[in-house]
Amino acid sequence: MKYPIHDAVKKSVESGLVPTLTVYNRVDGPGSSLDLRLFQQAFWQLKNIPSDPQADPTFSWSKGLPRTVGMSITIGTDIEVYPISPGKIGVESIDFGFSYTYNVGVVPPTKENWLLKIMDTFGLDGVKFVIRNQRPELKSAGLGGSAAVTTGVCLMADMLTGKKFTKTQLIGMASMMEHDMGVSITGTQEQSAAMYGGIRDYVWFPYGVPGKNDFFGSSIQQEILFPKEYAELRKRMDIYFTAERHSSDVNAVWEHQMRMVNGFLLHKKKNNLAYEFREALRLKEWNKIAAPVEEYRKIRTQLCTNYMSEHHRLLHRIVSDYHAVCFPLGGGGGSVMVFSPDPEQLKRIKKELEQDFIYLDYEFSENGHEFINFEIIDKELA
Repeated sequence: MKYPIHDAVKKSVESGLVPTLTVYNRVDGPGSSLDLRLFQQAFWQLKNIPSDPQADPTFSWSKGLPRTVGMSITIGTDIEVYPISPGKIGVESIDFGFSYTYNVGVVPPTKENWLLKIMDTFGLDGVKFVIRNQRPELKSAGLGGSAAVTTGVCLMADMLTGKKFTKTQLIGMASMMEHDMGVSITGTQEQSAAMYGGIRDYVWFPYGVPGKNDFFGSSIQQEILFPKEYAELRKRMDIYFTAERHSSDVNAVWEHQMRMVNGFLLHKKKNNLAYEFREALRLKEWNKIAAPVEEYRKIRTQLCTNYMSEHHRLLHRIVSDYHAVCFPLGGGGGSVMVFSPDPEQLKRIKKELEQDFIYLDYEFSENGHEFINFEIIDKELA
């Protein structure tokens, strides 16, 4: 019996070319959590979408719809492929300390097996994925790492099997696998950022863009800052790690609040704040960014007090003294974005925050992921 993928991977590894995919994490802000499936469904309404949605740079037609601005950064995770015995598939995480191997076709759909289940879905045979964080100290830091890895496993499996799926399908698959198997409550922003990269505004379409042959995972997006403009934002935005794993069940609390009238109305305000945020970024009106960031943070905290840990509150008090704002990333993870319209003020903030928090050195990335060492694979499987 022939095992073409196993054989191609084995030949590549033996030649010193370990097939590798790097998936990058993201920074979010106003619009965070609006990508969750329940939020997309709750706030989406049919609107008159222009035949060319990009013609109006303000995207005014999208006001009130759920959206997220995703900003890909050069902190990520590597997924390497190695050959193992035909008839088996495996996955190993160096940083989280787990390693599972199953016979092909008998992977139960459990929380622990969510990555293996993706591999099995693609019909992979005789290969093992090894996952390692480029910054191992930052696991569970609120940078969207688990969702990015899930998307990366989908991308790697799709690459090995001939790119049969669309980008939208892979985004939807990654989100559903992670969410429905109980790994975490997730939506489509981390997945989309890992797919497309850059600094983009995603307007969510939970049922697909009307008239298009797609479904969950869909978005109409706009690149609101281009690579040549990244430096202008970077000098105004830092990220700090509180050295705690605070990613709690805040998404579950927010979803519970969504099901009550008062909570629904509070959540609904976030749609307009996210639009304000994207417009301030797009126009590079730096003095208008802080207001939607701070208001969004207040609403999230009002809906779930655990969103802000004691470390977050301390950091917030410090940056407020400098008339800057902060935003705990993801579902209240250990990483916090700090923004000041004044780059010199941000430098002064850094001197104080570095005493208690870990400064993360990063740049914005125009790519959401990158494949390397696929020359032999491509030739063997052509």
